[in-house]
Amino acid sequence: MDMFSELKFKKVSIYIPIHNEVPTKRIIQLIIGSNTKCFLPVINQDLNNKNMRFAEFNHETALVKNKFDISEPISGTFENASQLDLVVIPLVAFDNEGFRLGMGKGYYDFTFGTSKINRKPLFWGLSYDFQKTDSCYPEEHDLKMEAVICPSGVKKFT
Repeated sequence: MDMFSELKFKKVSIYIPIHNEVPTKRIIQLIIGSNTKCFLPVINQDLNNKNMRFAEFNHETALVKNKFDISEPISGTFENASQLDLVVIPLVAFDNEGFRLGMGKGYYDFTFGTSKINRKPLFWGLSYDFQKTDSCYPEEHDLKMEAVICPSGVKKFT
């Protein structure tokens, strides 16, 4: 099944995992192989500017580690956050309401919570089942996901 094109996603952002985050290599291969454009988040060199950019990624894209040891494209075609259809985000924990805890820097919340985003993409998390918690104690600026994909299945939120 060509899931990404079947779901009409044309532009999907996903992450390169660090530490013990859910691996994404196979998903990236599926995205690229389905005529869907794949993008990776790129942080600003100025760490006070938390507005991420999204660089197109393919098998020939050169990567470099940023200040947080996360692989990012060195250069390439960048897309505005509001033009993405789906953003697959890493998480440390998630709750029954669709909120997540990340690594604590707030890049996704800042980038997609700003008023200059005129069209928000869907947000899906990747998680292990043990990362589910009763509450992430969301704050007003926290993003809410539409779904989390776990080994036990997809958990959808309303």
